[in-house]
Amino acid sequence: MATIGENLRRIRKARGVGQVELAEASGVAQPTISDIERGRREPHPATLRKLADPLGAELAEFFAQEHPPTPPKAPLTDEPEDRFNKRFATPDADSAEALHKRLDAELDKLLAHVRGLEASGIGDGDLRLKQARRRRAEGKRRTLAAGMRATDLALNADFGRDMEIHDTVAAYIGKAQETAESIEAENTEAHPEAS
Repeated sequence: MATIGENLRRIRKARGVGQVELAEASGVAQPTISDIERGRREPHPATLRKLADPLGAELAEFFAQEHPPTPPKAPLTDEPEDRFNKRFATPDADSAEALHKRLDAELDKLLAHVRGLEASGIGDGDLRLKQARRRRAEGKRRTLAAGMRATDLALNADFGRDMEIHDTVAAYIGKAQETAESIEAENTEAHPEAS
């Protein structure tokens, strides 16, 4: 991952600006610029703003990664749906909760990967970003379903409830969409002026 100093040097050189010239234009001392570029000093945000203006750079460029991050391993998210549903259909609340926690940890990595790609400056049309967003969406879908299943199993086991238990991600996601649509319809009926 590129450091702020490495990015400053790259941007400065790409614009054909020397350290002395940047110092004069920005009001930041040349030794300070050198120290930042060499990683000897962490720049204050105000200093970065002073350096960005004469370079015609956005602050985000100082934080960009030269090389987009590599995709994280997410075996539960990437597992084919039919195989995942067999794993998903665990019979007890503890196993369902453990699966939910593992999916949640994968989702954190997938979210960070998308943020890293976006910060690296690749465009929305880039295949890597599209794939990362698709994986993130699937991770969210499976995490949500696993959480709902774990909750339903726990309610049945711990409180004697009779929650309907589904054995597929699609069944839980369909249930969640129906609930959201029902709530939206109720809100529209209760507040017709808002629609």
